[in-house]
Amino acid sequence: MIPNGKSVSFYVKDTGIGVDREKRKTIFSRFVQADIPNREAYQGVGLGLSIAKAYVEMLGGKIGLQSIAGKGSYFFFSLPKAV
Repeated sequence: MIPNGKSVSFYVKDTGIGVDREKRKTIFSRFVQADIPNREAYQGVGLGLSIAKAYVEMLGGKIGLQSIAGKGSYFFFSLPKAV
C-alpha cells in the first residue's frame, strides 16, 4: 500500500476457492488461472486480474491479495489521492 495517508484504498472479499500460496506470485499474470478440477464451473481466459493490475499501476497504485486455499481471497488496491 502507499504510505503517509496519501492514497485511497479499495478492498474486495471473495469467498470462492482461494489461491494456493505457490500461485500468488503469478495470479496477476496474463492467461493464468487456478487449477480447477471442474473447469466448466469457472470459465474465463485469465485476463481480468492482469488488466486490473495494469490499470492500477498505470495510475501509480499498488495491488495485491491475501488468500487461504479453500476459504477465499481478499483483494486490495491503493491509488494515490489526486491533489
